[in-house]
Amino acid sequence: MNNIHPIEQKLVPFNGADLLGVKASDGKVYVGVRWVCEGIGLTEDQMKNERKKIQSDLVLKQGGLNLTLNGNGGARDVLTIELDFLPLWLAKISITPNMQRNQPEVAEKLIQYQLKAKDVLAAAFIQRDHHFNNMSPELKAILFVDGKVQQLDSRIGYLENRTTIDYGQQQVLKKAGNAKVIGVLGGKKMAAYKDSGLRHRVYSALWHDYQDWFGINSYNNTYTKDFESGLKYIQRWMPPTNLMREIEEFNGQKLF
Repeated sequence: MNNIHPIEQKLVPFNGADLLGVKASDGKVYVGVRWVCEGIGLTEDQMKNERKKIQSDLVLKQGGLNLTLNGNGGARDVLTIELDFLPLWLAKISITPNMQRNQPEVAEKLIQYQLKAKDVLAAAFIQRDHHFNNMSPELKAILFVDGKVQQLDSRIGYLENRTTIDYGQQQVLKKAGNAKVIGVLGGKKMAAYKDSGLRHRVYSALWHDYQDWFGINSYNNTYTKDFESGLKYIQRWMPPTNLMREIEEFNGQKLF
């Protein structure tokens, strides 16, 4: 995990779409990869290929960075690329005869992005610094303090989004999971619960789905911000259909 976190993020209008620019704690500007791909008009498969390229290319991966950004849906990890690497990445997206024939608008937009996107993003962040140099000392002082406050808020938000639950909260989730599994199996007196193999598979299914939903490798690593959501997820969870049918059949055999 890197120690770089966002200080400022903004949407920059370009060529009929928005580009996501992020000023990070290392002083560099990064660009949201998805916003570039969508602005050009790439398909989902093409976007996936470009993401893989940035993460595996010998040169491009030096400029690729996952940043945790806040949005309307909460915090999420976003693949970005350093602004200085943007032209190189775009130059590696080939305008093939097939693209010109089947996606002529994409080919035209790609040319515009290759030629102008970096300059537009750089201007959006650098222009403000130019104006800052022409301000009075008093106004500079005010903006300096405001900027420090924003940085502090950003760092606090970053830590809140990256802090995992404590031992007590881990036990609460574990207890909720145990109660859910017992309920799904019909209670401790039912045959399904008494069968250790079936009981183990239900536990495994619950925590596998939980970890997949929250993008973690253990419920113990649940982010603090997701603790309440984690409890609600456990309460709503149900086994997949085939496992539920097996539980019902198992308990049905108990009755005969």
